[in-house]
Amino acid sequence: MASRFLNDPDSLAVDIADYWASGEDDQNRLNSALSHFRRLAPEGQELQAVGPGPRLMGRRIHDPYPDDARVIDALAKEERSKLGPVSISQKNASSQRKFSDWLKREGRGSIVSRLTGTDQQQQSLQEDFRKFTEAEGKVVVSLDRLRQYLGAESQLKQHNPYPDDALMIDGLANEELSKLGPDSTSKRKVVQNMAINQRRFSNWLQKNGRGSISSRLTGSDEQQRSLKDDFREFTTNVEVKISVGFNRLRQYLGAESQLKQHHPYPDDTRMIDSFTKEELSKLGPESTSKRKGVLNLASNQRRFGNWLRKNGRGSISSRLTGSDEQQRSLKDDFREFTINVEVKINVSLDRLRQYLGAESQLKQHHPYPDDALMIDALANEELSKLGSDSTSQRRVVWRLASNQRKFSNWLQTKGRESIASRLNGSDQQQWSLKKDYQDFTEDMGKHTISFKRLRQYQQVVEANAASGLSPEQASGREPAGLDGRSDPRAEFRSTSPLQQVDPSIEGRSGLSL
Repeated sequence: MASRFLNDPDSLAVDIADYWASGEDDQNRLNSALSHFRRLAPEGQELQAVGPGPRLMGRRIHDPYPDDARVIDALAKEERSKLGPVSISQKNASSQRKFSDWLKREGRGSIVSRLTGTDQQQQSLQEDFRKFTEAEGKVVVSLDRLRQYLGAESQLKQHNPYPDDALMIDGLANEELSKLGPDSTSKRKVVQNMAINQRRFSNWLQKNGRGSISSRLTGSDEQQRSLKDDFREFTTNVEVKISVGFNRLRQYLGAESQLKQHHPYPDDTRMIDSFTKEELSKLGPESTSKRKGVLNLASNQRRFGNWLRKNGRGSISSRLTGSDEQQRSLKDDFREFTINVEVKINVSLDRLRQYLGAESQLKQHHPYPDDALMIDALANEELSKLGSDSTSQRRVVWRLASNQRKFSNWLQTKGRESIASRLNGSDQQQWSLKKDYQDFTEDMGKHTISFKRLRQYQQVVEANAASGLSPEQASGREPAGLDGRSDPRAEFRSTSPLQQVDPSIEGRSGLSL
């Protein structure tokens, strides 16, 4: 065979056809076996003697149902990770694929679709396996091992809980599973079985028109009592002792759910949520207690913000880094708030102030519009390069942008021209800008502006415009993100501006091409 596969495929094909015609291969095993030789053919070419088909390797001589193939391969991979390349695991996988291949050819349902289904489905699978062994001989398929691997996970699909419950249940289950090693099979099943019970209960609630678990789990005493009553009725109906782990769900969801009870000013909401997101991004999946600490702090901050809004007081963010009088009034309001709620509560205004400080300072200044676009776009570009934990570097960028906006604001109040209009202008214009900066520092004190960085950025934008881009794309004249408007950075960065700078400006700009 080896001498003729590539050199004389026609005569070999005739011999194969004669062999099949003789009835020697009544179970069609030769076809699968010869398929391995397709690997000898050059990629993209057909091995004529064997004919078209897959380039099969190892146990993949069988063509199972796709859902069966995924589960069988996943189980084999899990076993290999624990035991290494053990032959019994490989043999089991081959037998399982062979059985699924037979089911597919016979028009029977897949293994996975019936393995953990109803009693009737499991019985039909067993009957099919009996017929399979009669046709193929004794084959060990290890359905129980597949059932153990797939069981709890497959049962999840039988229940359709409320969407908010599904998010909560799956989130908790994923968090629990992420803490377990690959060999924690029994613990893994405990987590999955608990998730099944929770989804099953939520499915029952939905069918009977009761409220979801998550909507009542950390709600008022009355809501929690009604949930408990519904669970008692549910266990009576299912006629089985079942646990859904309310306390575990409550611990997982508690602080996060409390956020929804409070409705502060929109600017406070954005600030608190952004701060919370940054803090959570620093924590690993196992930092459960720290995660709850962050969420509880956010809940307190939103609660205070809600009280301010209801009582017609100014928002937190509008006064947090404002004048001494504004900050004093915020402190007085917090003192009054703690007296009214009759509970010791921490909102960590200092931590919010550290987070928001530089950003709030931007709002104190009103630069020329063309300066605002340039300054904010450059700052956004710098911020995009920093990770979420680069807090100190982030503040440097904010502080520089604040100084630049402050200078432009001063220019406008004094009737001087904008920074952008003179930054890359004539020698006289650049000299006048330098002179205005000296006057500014005499009035306002020394402030770092970094004209060089602004100049390089503006040259890049101008070079983009010269290369044929539209004015909006070239200059980023979409409102800048730092002022609460859309961010031009996406357009600026997508054009790879540093690669498009006109060589004629290289010497004057100092840009490295």
